[in-house]
This record gives sequence, C-alpha cells and structure tokens, in this order.
Amino acid sequence: MKPYFANPAQSMLWFDLDDTIWAMTDNSVVCLRELYDSQRLDRWFATPEEWDEVYHRINHELWSQYSRAEISRDFLRTERFARPLRIGGASDEEALEMSKALDKLYLELLGSKTALIDGARELLDALSERGYRMGIVTNGFREVQYNKMKSSDIEKYFDVVVLSDEIGINKPDRRFFDYAVSKASTEHINNIMIGDNYATDIVGALGAGWEAVWFTGGKGKTTEIEGSVTVCDTLAEVEKLFKQEPDSTF
Repeated sequence: MKPYFANPAQSMLWFDLDDTIWAMTDNSVVCLRELYDSQRLDRWFATPEEWDEVYHRINHELWSQYSRAEISRDFLRTERFARPLRIGGASDEEALEMSKALDKLYLELLGSKTALIDGARELLDALSERGYRMGIVTNGFREVQYNKMKSSDIEKYFDVVVLSDEIGINKPDRRFFDYAVSKASTEHINNIMIGDNYATDIVGALGAGWEAVWFTGGKGKTTEIEGSVTVCDTLAEVEKLFKQEPDSTF
C-alpha cells in the first residue's frame, strides 16, 4: 500500500456512501427485522434470518441490473419486496400490495439509522483537518440518501453530493463521473474515487480517468483488477494513503 501524498489543493476525494461510509448492510438488517416484527412477515417466513437472506439476495440481483440500466428504479423498488414475498408463498396480488407498504416503511426506517463503517468518522475527521475537499457519489434513492447523511451527522464533511436518482444516470456510466467533475468544478485537479463496489465505483472511476481506491471491508479482492487500483481492507488504511509531505503532489 503506497501513500498517495495527495495535495489537498489539487485533489478531490469522492466517496461512495453505502457500505463505504454508511453501514448499509448492518443498518438494513436492523430495518428488515423491524419490518418482520411490525408487518407480521412470519406469515411467509419462519424466521427473521430467512426473510433477511431472501430479501438481500433478491435486492443484490436487482441493484446489479439497475446499475447496468437494465431495469427502472420503480421496478427495483417494487420487486425487491414483491419477489421475496412470492418466494415465501404470498399470492402475486398480496405481494404487490404488501410491497408498496414495505418500500415506504423500509426507506423511512433506513433514513433514520446512524451506524457507520468502522473508522468512517475518524477518516472523515482526519481528511477534513488536512484540508481535503470531499464529495459523495451514490446510486441510491433521493428519498433516503440525504436522510442517512443527516441522521448520522456526516453531511457536514461533503462539499458536493451527486445522486444517480437526481441526474438519471447510474455509476459506472462515465457520464455520471463527468457530471460530478462538472458540478464540483474539478476539471483541472485529481479526482480520486474511494468505494466498496468494484463494478460500479472502481470500474466507473477508471473509465472516467480518475484514480481509484477499492475499499474491500476486509473481504479482500473478490475479482481480478484491471488498471491501477489501490486496495484497502480498512478505512484506517485509506486514511494512511492521504498523508501529506511538503511540496508533494498526487
């Protein structure tokens, strides 16, 4: 792991939100358990763990399709609840009706959760103190992403937030990254992406001519890397990348 020694005046650090800074997986498990209890999902799933496993499996498949622009946001938001319910034994009519209620409740619950990835606040504090400009680039939904940042008190760290839901383009499409550069007026400085999703964050950033740091969350490399990518298992390692030296540049 080499230090970048990035000059804060010449660099913009862009972070993915979910499971890079904000603990999406952990927070989601809590929300799904609350839904299981409050909405009597034991009608279709014997245990909360069964409900959680089926939901997350289906949700992951749909988000992969959404990131490739193969399905719409509305289709994703309906089917990520309707499909698990059908698998659990609900009729199509029951699944579709219940899906609308679950989607609304889930997003409300999710936006209120505050858990961050280990080391996230320490990382953001350190980078802020060193004078780095930081931004968020996320494929998440507008209804919940801003609430996540507000509830967890991290919105103050970011100068720019770019949501796919607001511009109609998803990562890894190069136009998403080009839009972020334009919005932040960073055409003539180094744009550096830090994200956990190799297919959307890292591949997209490299395709747009950015530098990239792949945060694996301790899982290690799960795919072959193409191009120049720095891999970090923890956010503490990410923080160490951006130590500064006098008169040094990225």
